[in-house]
Amino acid sequence: MDEIKKQSNNAYIIQLDGLRFFAILSVMIGHWLQWQINRPIVQGFPFGNGVTLFFVLSGYLITDILLKNKIKYVEFSIPKTTLIKSFYIRRVLRIFPLYFTTIFLLYLISYKNTREIFPWLVTFTSNIYQSIHNVYVGEFNHFWSLAVEEQFYLFWPWLVILIPTKYSEKIILGLISISVLTKIYLFTYHSDKWMANSYFTLSCMHALGIGALISYWNIYRKNVISFLTKITWVYVGVILYFSFHYLTYFNKIAWVNEIVDNVIFALMSVIVINYASQNKFTGLLKYILENKFVVYSGKISYGLYVFHLFVPSIFWNYLAGKIGLDTTTNKYIIFIVLYMITFIMAHISWKLMENPINNLKSRFPYLKAEK
Repeated sequence: MDEIKKQSNNAYIIQLDGLRFFAILSVMIGHWLQWQINRPIVQGFPFGNGVTLFFVLSGYLITDILLKNKIKYVEFSIPKTTLIKSFYIRRVLRIFPLYFTTIFLLYLISYKNTREIFPWLVTFTSNIYQSIHNVYVGEFNHFWSLAVEEQFYLFWPWLVILIPTKYSEKIILGLISISVLTKIYLFTYHSDKWMANSYFTLSCMHALGIGALISYWNIYRKNVISFLTKITWVYVGVILYFSFHYLTYFNKIAWVNEIVDNVIFALMSVIVINYASQNKFTGLLKYILENKFVVYSGKISYGLYVFHLFVPSIFWNYLAGKIGLDTTTNKYIIFIVLYMITFIMAHISWKLMENPINNLKSRFPYLKAEK
C-alpha cells in the first residue's frame, strides 16, 4: 500500500493544561488548607472533586486517542493489537518512572508505612486495600486515584479497540450505569465502609465514562457536540451544580452527597472540558487558563500530585526551622510555601526524569512509517 505517514500530533490544547492546574490546586487546598478554615461555605466546597476532574479528563483524552487511532488502523489494515501495544508502552513511559522511583526510594529508607502497604502500592491496588479496610494510609492516601486509573487502563483499550465501534456508545453508557449502581449498592448495604463508595474501582468509572462519552460524541455525534459547545452551557452547568451541591450539603442529605453529587460534578466537568478542548474560553478565563505559570503547573501536574502529600512532612521536619517558618501560624503563607516546594520538586522531576523518558514515546508512535 501507499506509505503510511507517522501520525501527526494532535493540536496542543493549552486550556486543558490550565484545567489540570485547577484540578491539582483543588486537591492541594482540600488536603492542606480547607480543614483549617472554619467557614461553612469553605468547609462544604468540593475541593476533593479535583480528582474527579482528573478522571473525566483522563476518560476523555484516553478514549480520544484510542478511537481516532482505531480509525486509522482500520483504514490501513494494521492489526489492532499493535495499537494496544503502543498504547501500553506509552502509558508505562509516562506513569511508571516517577511512581516507582518514589515508591522504591521510600521503601529503601523504610519511610513510615511504606513497607506495610508496599505490595498494594507496587500493584496499583491501594484503592482496593482502602475499600476493604476503610482506612487512610497516611501520606500514600492519594495514590488510590492512580490505582483506579491504572486499573481503567487494564481493560478500557481492549473494549474500545477490539469491540466494533457501533457498540462503543452502549459500552460507555453501560460503564457509567454500572458505576452508579455500584455506588448505590455500596451506600445501601455497606455504608460503614464509605471509602469503597469513593475509592473502589467501579465506584469511579462514571467519571471516566462520562469523559469517554464526550470523546465518542466529538467523533461520531458532532451535532450533539455542536449543541453543547456554547459558553451558556458552561455557566448553566457550573451554577446548577454548585446550587445543588450546597443545597444538599447544608441539608445533610446523605444519599445525595454520597452518590448523586459526584456524578453531577462529573457532568459539569465534562461540559467545561469539552469547551476547553477546543480552546474556546475567551477574555479573563482565557487569560487565566493560558497563563504561563498555570499552564506549566498543569503540564507537571502528575509530579505535583505524586509529591504533594509528602511535602508537609518534609517542610515541618527539615525546612521550616531553617527558613524561619517553624513558629508561623499563618496558614495561607504555609500553603504558598508548600505549593512552591512541591512545584520545585515536580519541576526537577519533569526536567531530569519525566520529560526525557516521555520523549522516548516518539520511538513508539501509534502509526509507524511502512510501505
